[in-house]
Amino acid sequence: MDDSGKPAGILVDLWREWSLVTSIPVTFEVRNWQESLDSVKSGQFDVHIGMTPNDSRMAYFDFANPITSLQTYLFIHKSISAKHQLSDLVPYQIGIVDGSSHEQSLLTINPNFSFRKYPNREALLKAAVNGEVLVFAGIEGFQRNMSLEQDIAAEYYISSRIPIDKTVISPAVPKRHPKLLEIINAGFTAIDAIQIERIERRWLGYHREKAGVLIAMQTNVEPYADIGNDGLPHGLYVDLWKLWSKKTGISIDFVVGDMNSSVDDIKRGFADVHIGYPESNEMRTGLEQAWHLTSIKSRFFSLKNDIQDLNKMENVRIGVFPTAPYISEVHKLYPNAQLRFYETTAELVEATIKGEVIGFIASSAMTSHYLLTNKLWTDFKQYSTIEFSTDIYSLTRLDDSGLAKRIRAGFELISPEERLQIERKWLINPDDRYESGSASHIILSNQQKSYLSSLGAIKMGYLKDWRPMEFQGKNGEFLGVNSDIKSILVNHLGISIIPVGFDHFEDMLQQLENGEIQLVASLAYNAEREQNILFSEPYWPSPWAVASDLTQPPIFHIGQLSHKKIAVVKGYQLIDQLRQLHPDLTLFIVADTQEGLDAVVNGHADMFVEKVSTLADKLKNGQYPSLKLSLIADLADQQSRIGIFSGLTDLKPLIDRVLATIDRASQQELYQKWNDVQLNTDNQFYQRWMNSLIIGLLIVSAITVVVLVVNRRLKIEISRREAAENKLVFIANHDNVTGLANRTLLEQELALAKSSHDKSNKKFAILFIDLDGFKVVNDEHGHDVGDQLLKVIADILKRAIRTTDFVARFGGDEFVILLNNLDSVEHAKRLADSVLKKLLQINAIDDKPVQISASIGIAMYPDDGTTSDELLKCSDLLMYQAKRIGGHRHRANQ
Repeated sequence: MDDSGKPAGILVDLWREWSLVTSIPVTFEVRNWQESLDSVKSGQFDVHIGMTPNDSRMAYFDFANPITSLQTYLFIHKSISAKHQLSDLVPYQIGIVDGSSHEQSLLTINPNFSFRKYPNREALLKAAVNGEVLVFAGIEGFQRNMSLEQDIAAEYYISSRIPIDKTVISPAVPKRHPKLLEIINAGFTAIDAIQIERIERRWLGYHREKAGVLIAMQTNVEPYADIGNDGLPHGLYVDLWKLWSKKTGISIDFVVGDMNSSVDDIKRGFADVHIGYPESNEMRTGLEQAWHLTSIKSRFFSLKNDIQDLNKMENVRIGVFPTAPYISEVHKLYPNAQLRFYETTAELVEATIKGEVIGFIASSAMTSHYLLTNKLWTDFKQYSTIEFSTDIYSLTRLDDSGLAKRIRAGFELISPEERLQIERKWLINPDDRYESGSASHIILSNQQKSYLSSLGAIKMGYLKDWRPMEFQGKNGEFLGVNSDIKSILVNHLGISIIPVGFDHFEDMLQQLENGEIQLVASLAYNAEREQNILFSEPYWPSPWAVASDLTQPPIFHIGQLSHKKIAVVKGYQLIDQLRQLHPDLTLFIVADTQEGLDAVVNGHADMFVEKVSTLADKLKNGQYPSLKLSLIADLADQQSRIGIFSGLTDLKPLIDRVLATIDRASQQELYQKWNDVQLNTDNQFYQRWMNSLIIGLLIVSAITVVVLVVNRRLKIEISRREAAENKLVFIANHDNVTGLANRTLLEQELALAKSSHDKSNKKFAILFIDLDGFKVVNDEHGHDVGDQLLKVIADILKRAIRTTDFVARFGGDEFVILLNNLDSVEHAKRLADSVLKKLLQINAIDDKPVQISASIGIAMYPDDGTTSDELLKCSDLLMYQAKRIGGHRHRANQ
């Protein structure tokens, strides 16, 4: 029954068509399943609309010829999705509609199946969502109840369903009515096959006898849609549709054409749906907007002229696409401008170069890709202040309402975080993305919302003095990186989280295991803890460091701690790791970070091991001027996770989904917010104290020698603090593995380079280097060999540059070289060639065979950008192009 209470569906439409061709009126009466069978058995009704013939039913009914068919499945809950065979499901009750053919079909396969029966399909689905059954029998298609459909999709993945059978549907009449059967068969035989196909398309969204849904797509609109080097469609639109196919279980294929022909393919029936087309109220194709796929940001591009105000210029001509939906907006903003129309990005760019137009408006992502590919990036400027948003729709024919419904139902099953992952893959500039990352809420099913509501307030433990990750403010408030993580969880999940402060880590961990608190952030995983605690996916890098006396040599590996007395906070998983791997160490267990540092200062321990961010924060205030910090390379890959009370198994996947929205840019913002490593040596305080002391001594006529002694002691103290500050600043600005500058120092150098080169009118270059094959080395030989390889590469890069140049480790297996005072890009290309040759000469590390190379992108200032971000993005894009065409090469725009 439809929303107005009238009979509807494939079988209803087929019978209505039968009525038209036979001129025999048909009246429908709605009953639940079992009642419908009984009413036909008793002769109350002439015919049953359609059912699957089986042995038990043939005792009561005679069947007409099949009029349609359906595929039946067993849908498996995600908690047991590893079950791939029907025999695996014998221990589980299978939910079915009472009186349906599923029971006999399944018992024929395996007589040991057991069932739980429900009066109708909606009751069955609600029971499945509520967890009454973990397996239920169902058919293909989607429900009119979209909320229920989303709940089912969240708990029962289509990819995990198991086919039962493809069964035919036949009208049924009471026994011994042969004349009626003849009339029924003759009527259905007379129905046009095309009309049957239309009915199926209306309700299923596609014709089952064909290969799923055929999608028309235009090419040459990368990164949105194009044909890749492998000859297959790729791009953001393509990935979205592939995910749609995965969610719905409907196969898809693509028909390739240009912008106009792809629309014509839909209108003429050569394809079912357009992959994505720009439409507005002013410019329509005449097709139905089945789904708002995404929105594209279009901006104004010109040659390197600095255009301040287009309205103040005379005879302004602007290039646009004739299909651009923002044409009316351009007219309103620039009424004096003349618009000229061009079909492709190449034509827009060429017209601008020839002076036919002063510039053009087009998709930022598409234009950037075209300019970089054709080495024109340096010739053009993008204006972020002149921006238009274009809505992209998937289009179907107006008479294909069934397919439009199916498209909408499928895309509604795709979560914002899944869309965001695809956009991150294809759109490098975050400003071009439709999804906004952690600002967007993840989609929760009704069951998940109900579950979260049932939890009430959740307690999250944190340490009161573990800066910058978590600490307690002056007014008792929860602060630090993890306080922001807590806020993100609250924002996405709509739950209440109460922070609970702890003085000692072990007490907090014990309460988490007992369930007195439910969450603890920045927890390191180990197998022993996993027996009592659930762990989220990693969300924050958390390397270890050691604090030691200034007189101690630098520490890089645990092996250097041999036969030392090491202080570690009680409860840290590192304790068991050190005891197992390095039994020669003497461990000194302390209650917290403060006690660990005091142990080193007072000589109770040689060193103290703690998270690097926490040590840096503790040492920066000058309270421990005699201590220094060293990173431990073999523990640098530690990752922080959220520990979850073991009784909240359903909360873990929801927390993982939220953490997946925190991208690298968000991590960097949090890091910059809470990590300030600049030290306050309190020089001014000591100076004021000394001045007051001198004045006081003069007033009371104290001996000058006392003043000199105090002054000398203060100078020594200040000198030691300044030395500690310099060491901490060095650590904060340099990579712990290679000793190269890190991103923080790189940004400072780029700012200085820009300033100095502006004065000298010289150019400089950025080489963005990404290693090819580094992951293979790590996977095959381990991170120790990987770190040694990074050091060798760092040494090659340092020796390859001049003393006036600069090299930094950008992160992971990425490096950046800054080449100062260049006349042209040729010097940078020669250096890139030299680096590539030297990398090929590395064939072994610690007697382990390795093969390494690199992809290099070269950006020039000011040709490729006038800011650090523009230059880094340009060189990153060029590096990516070099990698995509095989690697071991460099790319530049000149």
